[in-house]
Order: sequence, then structure tokens, then C-alpha cells
Amino acid sequence: MIATVLALTIALHGPGQDTTAPAKESASQILTKAFGHYASAQTAAGTIKMTQTALGVSLSIETDLQFDRPSKLFLRQSRTGARPHQWLVTSDGVRFSYDRPEGELGKDRYVEFVTQGGITQKISDYYIAAAKSLGEQSAMLDVALSEPGRLRRLKSQWASLAYQGRVNIDGQLVHKITGLYREDGSAAASGRFEIYVTEDGDFVRYVVAQRFVFPSKSKDPIDVNTQWDSTIKVGAKTDPSLYQVVP
Repeated sequence: MIATVLALTIALHGPGQDTTAPAKESASQILTKAFGHYASAQTAAGTIKMTQTALGVSLSIETDLQFDRPSKLFLRQSRTGARPHQWLVTSDGVRFSYDRPEGELGKDRYVEFVTQGGITQKISDYYIAAAKSLGEQSAMLDVALSEPGRLRRLKSQWASLAYQGRVNIDGQLVHKITGLYREDGSAAASGRFEIYVTEDGDFVRYVVAQRFVFPSKSKDPIDVNTQWDSTIKVGAKTDPSLYQVVP
């Protein structure tokens, strides 16, 4: 897993990217270090808060995450407001459980064995299995859980990288990286992004600003801003009582 993630991040040094960074502080090098930081983590814990704003209306989803590699996971997402909801993925290391994916029939919760057909699944595999039953799938989760396919997609969404120096976020000095954002590697840029990473490699903020046009609703473009703030710390102490299968 670590070798796969590092191979992906080395590709961030490709031609046409990160042309404005000083020699001592390269955006691609900072991101490579950060990806490896999470991929090699034995434990991590913290919260991701997503806030999306458009036309003066905001939506928030909070994700509580902790894991003990190779196979223990607790991931809870909560949406507040007019339509509150909660989503939950857990693993005790032997079995993992998650909500029924939207649009499927069956039980409210699914339970699977971690080891199936002689293959032991990793926490990133649970993430993929439960993806359609989550309130949101984010770049922050992709990075924290080090899922190779999601990291490839994330890298393809960054049409450019530029290092902007160090800035203060919530009292700590962090690296700021910006660039053009696109939905995937074959799409045209549709917005901009900002990444804020600590010296140790912790992602503390990710911002995507996009502009959309919906001719059937309005001739005017609609600005959609999405921000993820994270307190996830690699090496943090975890709570063993949360690693329970919830049928």
C-alpha cells in the first residue's frame, strides 16, 4: 500500500506542474510527503467538517474518523439542519458494517467479514465498499484512508499546482498550495482549489471553488464553494470502544 501511494505521489512532479515554487519548497514534494504520511500511519483520529455554500445557502456534514491499521475503523458522518441524518462505517478487525447503499433493497445495515476468500481487506477497502452509503466522499477521506484509486483521481483533478508560501490557519503555520480544479483528467478546468498542509504532512484545509451554469433554472452562473477543515492527526490515540460492529 505505501509503495503504491508513494508511486502515485511521485507523479505529481510531472511536467507542466508546480512551476512557481521556490526550490526549497515544492508543492509536489509537500504533497508527496503528506500522502506518505497518511499511508504509513498506524493510527489516526480526528474530525473533518465539510461546508458547502451556494446562493447564500450552506450545507454541513461532519465526519468523525479513527483507525488502527490494518483493519480497525470507525467512520461516522452527521448532517445537521432541516434534513438531519447519520451514516456509520465500523470494523472490529474481524467484521465490518455499513449502511445500506442508497437505492438498494435489503437490511438497513450490511455486515461483512474482513477476510473473504483468503484475502484480508484493508480500511481503504471498507471505504470503497461503503462509498455509496456515505453522506459524502471527500478528498480529505481519500487522503486519510490512502485509497490508491481515489488518490489517482484526486491527482487528476489538480490541473496545476503552485506553492504560495506559509500562512496561519487556526494558530498554526501551514503550507498553502493552489491551482486549477477539474472534475477529472479529461475535463476542462472548472474552478480553483486551495490546500493547506502542516510541516508534518497533515491536511488541515481543502477548498474548492467552482462556477456552474444551469440554463433550465437561471442564465446567471452559480458559484459553489466547498471547504473541508480537518483535525485528523496521524499517530493520535484512538478509542478502542468505538471499534464495534453495528448490525
